[in-house]
Amino acid sequence: MPESIERLFAEGTLRYSQVWEDHLLVEDGLKAGPGDDVLSIASAGCNVLGLLLRDVKRVVAIDLNPSQLSVVELKLRAIEHLTHEEFVHLLGIREGMDRIALYEKVRPHLSERARTWCDVREGDLKAGLHWSGRLEAFFKAWRVGGLERIHTAEEIETMLSFDDLAAQKKYFDDVFGNEGLKREIAAYFTVERIGGEGRDERQMRYVAGTDDTKEKNARLAAYFFKRFQTICTATPSRRNNYLESLLTGRYRSLEHVQTYLHPANYAKLKGLVSRVELVNEELGSYVKSQPEGALNKANLSDLFEYLDEATCESMYRTFGERFRVGGRIIYWNLFVPRAVPEHLHALIAPQDAEAKALYARDRALFYSAFHIDEVQPR
Repeated sequence: MPESIERLFAEGTLRYSQVWEDHLLVEDGLKAGPGDDVLSIASAGCNVLGLLLRDVKRVVAIDLNPSQLSVVELKLRAIEHLTHEEFVHLLGIREGMDRIALYEKVRPHLSERARTWCDVREGDLKAGLHWSGRLEAFFKAWRVGGLERIHTAEEIETMLSFDDLAAQKKYFDDVFGNEGLKREIAAYFTVERIGGEGRDERQMRYVAGTDDTKEKNARLAAYFFKRFQTICTATPSRRNNYLESLLTGRYRSLEHVQTYLHPANYAKLKGLVSRVELVNEELGSYVKSQPEGALNKANLSDLFEYLDEATCESMYRTFGERFRVGGRIIYWNLFVPRAVPEHLHALIAPQDAEAKALYARDRALFYSAFHIDEVQPR
């Protein structure tokens, strides 16, 4: 992995306090289930916990960023030592309980790294960690400074209320997706703001295209409005927790949130969290260090678009050579198209039709493509 990207991820900024990759694509794309040894980018742990509920053998949650691992560890220990009601209050998903008092119940069970990280973030703990990451702050600034200036609270609630796709699309076309919304998206989702506030300029180094900033911003505006239109019209909004979080910064109920937050799943999670291993290491090096066949599934977020093509090819080869036959890796593209090069298809083959069918159901704002690759017989 290029040194500047390694440094970026190791710096310790909490980049994501919730995962903005649709857990259903992760679970269905990996075909996760009993007996699977899963490697997953840790991020904020939402998909790590969702995979656990598929009763996998283990999940290795890997991240170079110690802040992300600290958040995941806090969630794991909180599940072990808190009730469900206490857990969702601690995260900030529900209001009413003293979050610092809840944290104190979990604190003795944390590693020194996680405890030290949490101890100096009392403000984030009080506010609720689920909403405190860099990307969440970026979305909040757009919501407060843009969306809420052009749409009333009632209009936003209506946009989130639909089960009927025809009625939902009509409401978006007639009311919600107006010229004001287009202007707010174009003004906010720019190269400068995404690189400087939402992500980091080092994460944008392989974005191709013109050097003309105005032209790049026009392309971004068109992309984000089209993607926003898709998630507002292609799947029922009432069941889209990613859209609800983006538009309101809260969850009205726990009916359609990520599976790990469901009260009915909490007892099962308590019995499974010991299957998570936290690893603070570069992903490619970790995979190479494992015995051949030790792992068979991997959720890689959008890792490949931060890497040059030669590094990507090396990593694809490593997965194809080290994972069990039939194993799968999934990942997303946003701005940078990355896929297994054709000369490696005999080793690790893209499952394009399946990936495109799943991507059509993707409920999250960001990504332009979804990939599934499968390890071939050697």
